[in-house]
Amino acid sequence: MPAAPRPAVWATALLLACGGLAALPAAEAQAAGRCTGSGCTGKDPQTVGCGGDALTTASFSGAAVRVELRHSPACQASWARASSAPVGQILYVENTRGVRRQITVRSGQATVWTPMADATVATRACLGVADSDAVTCTSWQ
Repeated sequence: MPAAPRPAVWATALLLACGGLAALPAAEAQAAGRCTGSGCTGKDPQTVGCGGDALTTASFSGAAVRVELRHSPACQASWARASSAPVGQILYVENTRGVRRQITVRSGQATVWTPMADATVATRACLGVADSDAVTCTSWQ
């Protein structure tokens, strides 16, 4: 006859079933070898596998360009992505801690994206002219 489960086993199972769900995305990211939060800052979302669950949380369009703030819940990180951005423009993502990651749009690039920034705080995506105040940004998310 098998032994009856001990109360500690039931308590652990209950804790994992209830409390463990809140940490599931970060745990999944770590299990898959991905980064999370500030550990993602400066990394390419495609290279480290954060693009798979990404959502567009804010965007803007003008003329032929579209700029999106992309966010990975599992990685707890965000980045900026632009389609048809003018050559020479600066695309960047920044967070409310002052972390900013940017790229310069080069010739022949139809779609570009920045390295990631920690999104455990609010982030936004911006596109503008280098060395100018002419910048357009998404709302903070």
